[in-house]
Amino acid sequence: MAETNNKKTTTKRTKRVVVEHRERRDMTKLCAFWGIVFSGVAMFIGFFVGLLNICGVTISWANTLQGVCSMVSMIALLIAVAFPAYDYCRGRGKNWKVVYWVALILYICGIVGIGFTL
Repeated sequence: MAETNNKKTTTKRTKRVVVEHRERRDMTKLCAFWGIVFSGVAMFIGFFVGLLNICGVTISWANTLQGVCSMVSMIALLIAVAFPAYDYCRGRGKNWKVVYWVALILYICGIVGIGFTL
């Protein structure tokens, strides 16, 4: 009778872990989807403004808009990539997490650096 209770407890724990893993995977997919959508829209706006500039339509704030669109695109892709990357290194050793955080900080510094040029 004691063995039956242990098996039920193990089964419940396994189901809970699977549900948590699915929720984490769904959040990752959601961030990846919206990241690529926002990035695509921002890049298209930047492309369209650049195309207008090539065609001879002069807009005084076109360069600023292109820079902002580029920054929005990079931030959206950061969100889309940061969560799956952390998910990947989470189950690995401490060195993987250190590399992840250093790379994330370097990427954010690059985005901030681009913001200074606007």
